[in-house]
Parts: sequence; C-alpha cells; structure tokens
Amino acid sequence: MAGGNVYTLFGENPPELGEPNQPLIKAITNLLEMAKTGRLQSFVGTGFTHEGNRLSLWCDTHPDIYQMLGSIAWLEHEYVERQTKAD
Repeated sequence: MAGGNVYTLFGENPPELGEPNQPLIKAITNLLEMAKTGRLQSFVGTGFTHEGNRLSLWCDTHPDIYQMLGSIAWLEHEYVERQTKAD
C-alpha cells in the first residue's frame, strides 16, 4: 500500500508491493547457483511477503554454531549501519 499518508522512517513513500523485485530475484538466483555447485552449504535468512508476513528460511547445517551466531550478529550490525547511513 504505497502512497497516501504511509511513509518510511526516512520520510519516503514505501515501494509498491507485489511487483517483482529484480535485485531480490538476482540475489536469490545467485544463492541457488551457489547451493547447486556446493559452494553454499548453509543459510539462514528472513524477508517479508507483499502482505507483510515475515518469512524465514533455516538451512542451518553449518557445523560450527559459534560461527553461525557470529555471522547473525554481524548481519544485524551491518543492517543497522546500512539503514542509518547518511545519503
């Protein structure tokens, strides 16, 4: 539901929902190719559907739980940094 009186925290109108997100498609396609060749061995991810529902994917077969926890913590900090970076 873009437009109207709905804005992001940064004052922008949110993107239209339900349209294919080409950068997302490319990223997921690249992940799939990495998994098919054996380069990607584990994956934990999250996203949102156009209805606003959270989607999670757990393929947490990585043998070192501490490496995975560290990666998740790092991802949180990187997300905050990217979202709060001044343009």
